[in-house]
Amino acid sequence: MKKFIYKFLTVAVIVFISAQALQQIIDFGLKRMTAHSATQTSIAELLSDTLYADIVIMGNSRALCSYNSKVLEQATGKKVWNIGVSGQPFGISYMRYQLFALHNKRPELIVINIDNNELDMISNGFGREEYYPYFSDSIIQSYFGLYGFTWKHKYIPMYKYFGDYKLIGYGLMSCIGLFPFPAQKHYHGFFNANHAFEGEKLHKKITNDDTIEVEHSEDAIRLLKQFIEVSQQENIHLLFCYAPQYQELYQRLMLDSCMREYEQMSEKYDIPIVDYSSVSWADDSTYFYNANHVNLHGSELFSTYLAYELDSLGIISQK
Repeated sequence: MKKFIYKFLTVAVIVFISAQALQQIIDFGLKRMTAHSATQTSIAELLSDTLYADIVIMGNSRALCSYNSKVLEQATGKKVWNIGVSGQPFGISYMRYQLFALHNKRPELIVINIDNNELDMISNGFGREEYYPYFSDSIIQSYFGLYGFTWKHKYIPMYKYFGDYKLIGYGLMSCIGLFPFPAQKHYHGFFNANHAFEGEKLHKKITNDDTIEVEHSEDAIRLLKQFIEVSQQENIHLLFCYAPQYQELYQRLMLDSCMREYEQMSEKYDIPIVDYSSVSWADDSTYFYNANHVNLHGSELFSTYLAYELDSLGIISQK
């Protein structure tokens, strides 16, 4: 019996060490792949000390593709970095800002994109594999629950990759410099969504729903208030901004309770709100690639408007 236990423990230790070594190799490869092909600000960039920015853009994918960093920089004379994250609510946005703030200087202004999707807390899981190689980071660990991660993902080698053979393959390929995807570059986090309008999904949704419910989380609201208070203590200006949304969708969103929360925070904390949800071209699909997101042309036009707004509000210092 003792001999069996000894052999079992020996095999278990060998398997554990081997799995740990394999995981480290895959982690390394995925870090390289993300840095190579990222279409948004990567975790590696957030953890660096290279993202000098006077203005930071926060929010979901609508922030990512609406706030054109280059246009804003040219118009304001300020360095702009967009840390928007595709498909995620405020809880994830805040985590990403904390990573940024820990390793980079505090910005002069933070623009928080507000909309029907931002006041949520729990992620739908989209893109969570980006965080796999960074589980040792304490800030990411503190938000494990938002992505549904547990102690198993952190402590059991290869558990986080279990069943995801494509991701394992990508990590191994990238580790030796064989990147599985072509390099894609963003400009200071801005995603160039230069696509033709995709209206099919919108029309299907509208056919099924005359109005679209908008939910918000009390946890997300508390977290946003905490973020506001910390930012104001650090003398960072804040701005709430509703980026353009295709009018056919916007008119069907039940936004009253959601916008009321933003308005109450605006009044309590003296934060300006600027609303571009109903710009004159919001019903023109020329400026959108789908109902929620502007394309490159729309981002250039909107960002020009916003730059003039920032100047008139006087919340950033002169060039």
